[in-house]
Amino acid sequence: MRIFLSAIAGAIVAWSFYPSHWWAAIFGIALLLTCLDSIPRSSRIKQSLAFALSLFAFHVHWVSVLGYDAWVGLVVLCALPWLLFGMLPIDSKSKWFYFQPAALVIVLEAIRANWPWGGSPWGLIAYSQLDGPLVALATLGGQALVSGAVVVCAVILIKLVRFRSFSTLLILLVITVSASAVNFQTSYETIQLAAIQGNVPRIGNDLSTQRTAVLRNHISTTESLLSEIESGKTTTPALIVWPESGTDIDPLVPGIAASEISRLVAKSDAPILIGATTWNSGTSATSDSGPTNSGILWTKAGPGPIYTKNHLVPFGEYVPLRGVLAKWISRFDQIPNDFLPGEGPGVFSVDGDKIGDVICFEVAYANHIYNTVTAGAQVMVVQTNNATFGNTTQPEQQFAITRFRAIETQRAFLVASTSGISGLIQNDGTVSMRTQQFESAIVSGEAPLINEKTFSTKHPYWVVVVSLMYLFFTTRKLWLRKGK
Repeated sequence: MRIFLSAIAGAIVAWSFYPSHWWAAIFGIALLLTCLDSIPRSSRIKQSLAFALSLFAFHVHWVSVLGYDAWVGLVVLCALPWLLFGMLPIDSKSKWFYFQPAALVIVLEAIRANWPWGGSPWGLIAYSQLDGPLVALATLGGQALVSGAVVVCAVILIKLVRFRSFSTLLILLVITVSASAVNFQTSYETIQLAAIQGNVPRIGNDLSTQRTAVLRNHISTTESLLSEIESGKTTTPALIVWPESGTDIDPLVPGIAASEISRLVAKSDAPILIGATTWNSGTSATSDSGPTNSGILWTKAGPGPIYTKNHLVPFGEYVPLRGVLAKWISRFDQIPNDFLPGEGPGVFSVDGDKIGDVICFEVAYANHIYNTVTAGAQVMVVQTNNATFGNTTQPEQQFAITRFRAIETQRAFLVASTSGISGLIQNDGTVSMRTQQFESAIVSGEAPLINEKTFSTKHPYWVVVVSLMYLFFTTRKLWLRKGK
């Protein structure tokens, strides 16, 4: 029965990631802790595994469009860190119960977000809190503090229901007051931005035809924007942003992509940040040859500064353990060349304003966003391509994570997606404009330019460090007590 209830708890937490269901995460974690309460280690491992497998089976079901083996593999990788609950006795009567489970969740989510192959931060508890009162804590301690606060609220619920411990409401009061006291920054300096969503047609199996069609779509939609600007319907932006894979025809070599983009920029008063697949020929002695996923700032003078995606998608843009796995999984033949990662954050200077750039699922990695803000970004853009996962929950989940990042860093985010969802998110997480999926659309709007950094950006790891210290101290106390 406990295993069944633990699986139900995982499903409830998965449900909490849907809009306005933030409260379900608290109930789901409370049910899990109740199932783990005062049972042996072997049983805790089983309950934790049932919870985590259920949570991620629902939450990342979108990856099954690549194959059920990919779905199962990702679910298992995401679930493994939750087995750490098997190492920690859960006792709702203990004085350590108030914060020990929260510290453990913070640590195991830090492991998940960084390991293996750079980690998979999809499904971190904090992202479920987007529409709830706890999300403002992200400016103080990032994702870790919000996830921890959810678990503490679950503990408070257990203490209230099982022990009528109304003193725990003092902890709840501290949490809510801290969250409500957060002030969002304002700025009199703003920047006008525009994103192009050209859309991705499905045209048989002819790859070259699809690439040309996608390029044509983004050219056509950009021309529509320029026509609106010329007629006075739309304000001239400081920057026009194309999505990731806006052109998979390399624009850095002479050809249709280069000539058409140069023609567009010649008609525009704004540079265009092109999302493109390019090829590094490896001509220097220290460089490798291979494809890159890049953002190219294109002006009337031609291609300029380039940001190349740092955090590549394992099994999507490169194949870990290729020599072993490729023998068993023929689908990896579709990735004949591993993409080459870039180095350093992407920050472009446009008329003196600093615009940070991240590509696709890099937005889920807090450290990458922190590094970009620390490098001077006053506003952020996300170039992404979610066409493979269109009409699943993945685009909505990524858009929600982007809103979380806006609150966490207090930076506005412009999202340019090949097929949706594109949108403009203000620095308090509110959405000024967003598109639907699989349509050609333009997102245009004004965003504040923020220079100040939030506490979480200045001190990104303090919550994880405190949690590790707390776990070490309390676990040592438990071991010493057992020794006696």
